[in-house]
Amino acid sequence: MTSLTDTLDELIPGNHVEVTLHDGTTMEGPVSPVDYLPDDRFRIEISPGENSIRRCEISARYVDGEWETPEVRHYSLGDDDWTVAGALDDMRISR
Repeated sequence: MTSLTDTLDELIPGNHVEVTLHDGTTMEGPVSPVDYLPDDRFRIEISPGENSIRRCEISARYVDGEWETPEVRHYSLGDDDWTVAGALDDMRISR
């Protein structure tokens, strides 16, 4: 598995990514925007393309020399606010 930092270094808007949560849930879609500051924080958004989920956000901060466990949350049609989906287990650029 490629490290999270290596994947983030390669990620550009328009890349298609696949993410897996700790519970085994998977989401995939094109990335836009990408906000990555090495040794500080990152935030990316994907558009999963599922009928109900409109936006999916993955974010984490770099604290005391290590990345926090990235959190995945989504915004679905009819939601008033973002819903936490879980912790990121794996992320890879698929195309």
